[in-house]
Amino acid sequence: MHYPQSFRISTPSEREIEIVRDFDAPRELVFDAFTKPELVRQWLLGPGGWTMPVCDIDLKVGGSYRYVWRKKGVPDMGMGGVFREIVRPRLIAATERFDDAWYPGEALNTTIFERREDVTRVTITVLYESREARDIASRSGMERGMIAGFDRLEALIVRGIAGPVVIDSERHTAAVIHLKIPRNQIQTELPPAIQELMAAAAGQGLRIVGPLFTHHLTTSPTDFDFEAGFPVSAPVKPQGRVKPGELPAARIARSEYRGGYEGLYDAWRQFGEWMNVQGLKGRGDLWERYLAGPESSADPATWRTELCLPLDPSHGR
Repeated sequence: MHYPQSFRISTPSEREIEIVRDFDAPRELVFDAFTKPELVRQWLLGPGGWTMPVCDIDLKVGGSYRYVWRKKGVPDMGMGGVFREIVRPRLIAATERFDDAWYPGEALNTTIFERREDVTRVTITVLYESREARDIASRSGMERGMIAGFDRLEALIVRGIAGPVVIDSERHTAAVIHLKIPRNQIQTELPPAIQELMAAAAGQGLRIVGPLFTHHLTTSPTDFDFEAGFPVSAPVKPQGRVKPGELPAARIARSEYRGGYEGLYDAWRQFGEWMNVQGLKGRGDLWERYLAGPESSADPATWRTELCLPLDPSHGR
């Protein structure tokens, strides 16, 4: 999903400006987009026409960063600072000073990455040395450049900016139905299970707070043994086949496939090849999260499925 309407800019105190934006991606990936030079230089560009020929990031407390933006016909714009605090994937705090100061003094930028249901919320608080500096910044039209940059970042996320990654997934309370069926029955057995899950959640006043998932407990060439479920706002009470469950917290390898479901077999095969190259080993189960599918578009090219492989405890560190 896209969240351009989530952008907000405000002045919560005499010396602060706060910027908020939501992104449809795990916060580990959004954190990477803010800290890996090869990603930062693709989106942190402001209005059209600018490039970033210099993007140096020494991501450690006490380390420095340096950005230079370039546009034909105007002088280069450069700035940099020092990292004061880093808590991956939750927080970055760094100073900010422009080569040609357009506001007096130095600023401190604190960026918080917060997982909210199925969205990562980015909150940037800029603390200036004085109210005068904050007022100059707030009158500069800075939001125009930030909106353009965040829209580029969202486009990168949609294209799958990081490819397969290893991350720590978060636990989600879920309503689930356990199914053990021959593989050729998936198209007839799964839809009624989905309807039953949605009805149980609605009947108990629960909100569905994330996409449908299937957690495959074992793998077999002939059968599916899995839980189909939705993350929900509170534990579900047992109702018919519906039981309380979860998507567990785990160290996982994650990839994303775009296309019709008939291509999932090849997507998993390619993901497995990547795992082998990386020297990673799964623990035996796996899950898929259906981020976008037939309910959102008739065009299979726009469907997005997240592939997740929990890692063997002795791997992936």
